Amino acid sequence: FCIRFFSFCRLPRAMAAGAASSVEPLSCLFDREASVSAVVRESLARVSKADRNEWIYRIAEDRVLKQAAELEARAAKMSAADRARDLPLLGMTFAVKDNLEVEGLPMTNGCDYRDGSAPVSSKTAACIRRLLDKGAVLIGKTNLDCAATGLVGIRSAYGACQNAIDRAYISGGSSSGSAVAVATGQVSFSLGTDTAGSGRVPAMLNNIVGLKASRGLVSTHGVAPACRSLDCVSVFATTVPEAWAILDAAVSADNSDDPWDRAPKALPAGPRLPPSSVPAKFKFAVPSKEYLDFTSFGAVAKDRAGAFAEAWQKSIEALEAIGGTKVEIDHSPFQKTARLLYEGPWVAERYSALEALLTTNPEKIWPTVRAIVEPAGKFTAKQAFEAFYTLRSLKVQAERAMAASAEILVVPTAGMTYTIEEVQADPIALNTNMGRYTNHMNLLDLCGVAVPVTMAGGRFPFGVTISAPAGYDSLICGIAARVHKASGLKIGAMSTPVTVLQDAMATRYPDVFLKGVDTFQIAVSGAHMEGLALSWQLTERGGRFVKRAKTAPLYRLLAFDGMKPPRPGLGGLAISESGGAKIEIEVWEMPSSSFGSFMKLVAAPLGIGWLELEDGSKVQGFRLVDAGADRCGGVPAASGQGPPVDITATGGWRSYLESQEPAGKRARL
Repeated sequence: FCIRFFSFCRLPRAMAAGAASSVEPLSCLFDREASVSAVVRESLARVSKADRNEWIYRIAEDRVLKQAAELEARAAKMSAADRARDLPLLGMTFAVKDNLEVEGLPMTNGCDYRDGSAPVSSKTAACIRRLLDKGAVLIGKTNLDCAATGLVGIRSAYGACQNAIDRAYISGGSSSGSAVAVATGQVSFSLGTDTAGSGRVPAMLNNIVGLKASRGLVSTHGVAPACRSLDCVSVFATTVPEAWAILDAAVSADNSDDPWDRAPKALPAGPRLPPSSVPAKFKFAVPSKEYLDFTSFGAVAKDRAGAFAEAWQKSIEALEAIGGTKVEIDHSPFQKTARLLYEGPWVAERYSALEALLTTNPEKIWPTVRAIVEPAGKFTAKQAFEAFYTLRSLKVQAERAMAASAEILVVPTAGMTYTIEEVQADPIALNTNMGRYTNHMNLLDLCGVAVPVTMAGGRFPFGVTISAPAGYDSLICGIAARVHKASGLKIGAMSTPVTVLQDAMATRYPDVFLKGVDTFQIAVSGAHMEGLALSWQLTERGGRFVKRAKTAPLYRLLAFDGMKPPRPGLGGLAISESGGAKIEIEVWEMPSSSFGSFMKLVAAPLGIGWLELEDGSKVQGFRLVDAGADRCGGVPAASGQGPPVDITATGGWRSYLESQEPAGKRARL
């Protein structure tokens, strides 16, 4: 790779503080059938005007355009279905934080290598390889807080990275440049890392989505470690559906590139939201009021405290508006865990990662970072074990608090923002404030997504982080997508509202299971159908809606109105001399690990058996399987109720409900 070094003082200022950009996300161009090369040229043109200290290295234009041409040639030989499967990221450009390795490019890890002495990588990080293979085009590497230690974006020899909305304010860190590059429309998405909040704080401050998936889900192979036992690779994107598609492209079925990786199939199968056409019903926990004092973020920010408190209240209302029910919990286990990250021996992991440089060239490390990390070499093994015991106790407390109240935890992504000058005057205390609601996440093994909700005081981006236990990534992303769309906000610093882009991205990138998760399909024909009384039994176990279909004309549909709730059963031709008919069904997909608990809920005379669909394919689904169910005229009553009614002529359960019940009662069914 040829490279270009970005001097932090070279570029002119093209946008006044607070000014909005007229550009639109690159995804909009590709949706209008622009070629891959055209999208890449536009991306390069925008990068050439970058002036917020967001870049460290950029791949030479001829090399980037060659990537695009090769992808176009590859795509031209594929059918549309093959392109969607094998090149889902076609038409996307991306950047990576300069603590991820790219073969042939220097990697600074945010340390001062302006003299050109940065080590050149001999390999490419596994997650980057996968993104390239799936059709994305790499543009370059972005600025960061030195050694990925910071949440402010100013601890860099390559310049303080300026906020995409208002350049006087911090961009957040440590993945500062990656967030700004997405928020200003220079690239379609980017990669950061997240140990203490570095993939979430910059997302909020720049008004974009930041996904920190379950720890180990995206391989940390090729990542310069901060705290190796906690590090995560994060995704910055303009919408949640895009973030999910990028996550899916970045993971592998076995995830065996690094000892800290975890395969998707190794994680619990978390619940899912119902399809977007169905209202969501969920409980969300929030910290009790004593942990939400927005006046406690320093005297320099007191003039902004009221606006942030109001933004938090609007965020709660936004979650309630999409179907959430708020529950307050004691947040002390989370806060105490957060303090362990920098006040406990985990800082010694950072010391271990930087020890060689601290010994040979300490001046290359930003002074504030050096002051934080150097003393950590004095921690003892005894202190480390004591901290592990403390963490274990806090984790149990946090799990119990959540288990008793809600599926997810919602907190402000950050409780405040600061000007660059304010942080330069008080670099450690204000940085610590930025991590108040983020530092606990990886220590407690939670997944989280930062999503924009509103503009505090009409000018400061504000959002929440939705978190849940590892494996619940789909659930938090489903909720975040609904919140983001409902916000109506413009994306990043661009002119396009999220309402315009998200529907298009949701169509292009459906909510699929991550690679390697073992699943099965099940056909439902009654109360388990989308939005009906028992569909929660599917979504609670991670089920996702696949399609509507009809059976082959081989079945009769019987209504068991006496069951609670009422439901039908599909029987073969043997139950009637009237012949069969095509019956409306839905096909759902579920993790195989959920099958046992689901089967416990199946009530007699129903069971699971093979069904033939009108296209000749077969799928397992609900059938009458009781011993008497296939005898003509001998279908047993359910649980002592009256005999079933043959409703085959209606064509399906929904049609039957519509023909039998008033609108109000029908909705309840």
